[in-house]
Amino acid sequence: MNQVFYDGKNAFCRHVAESIKKLDKKDQFRFSSLEGKKARALFIGNYAFLRSKKSIVFLEGERVWVKANAVFRLFWLLGGPWKILGSLFVLPGFLTNPIYYLGTVLVRR
Repeated sequence: MNQVFYDGKNAFCRHVAESIKKLDKKDQFRFSSLEGKKARALFIGNYAFLRSKKSIVFLEGERVWVKANAVFRLFWLLGGPWKILGSLFVLPGFLTNPIYYLGTVLVRR
């Protein structure tokens, strides 16, 4: 099962997680907060940085996707028309993360 971790204190991250949950008709993702027990147990030592604020971390088998690439990969796996937006997961993070950071600043609830 693919696991999605998100910053539950950040409005943008919560919004993205909620949107993906609603679109996930195949029930292919499990969601947990980065502040939760599961994330604290999993992301320790050298991997503690994955629990950083304003992050979305997607564990797909042995692959780890973070921030914008995680979001785009999730859209890619949703399929259908979302695959077009999701195709951006192939771009390097230095190109896509500025869009992601803009979202974290603009979406405040």
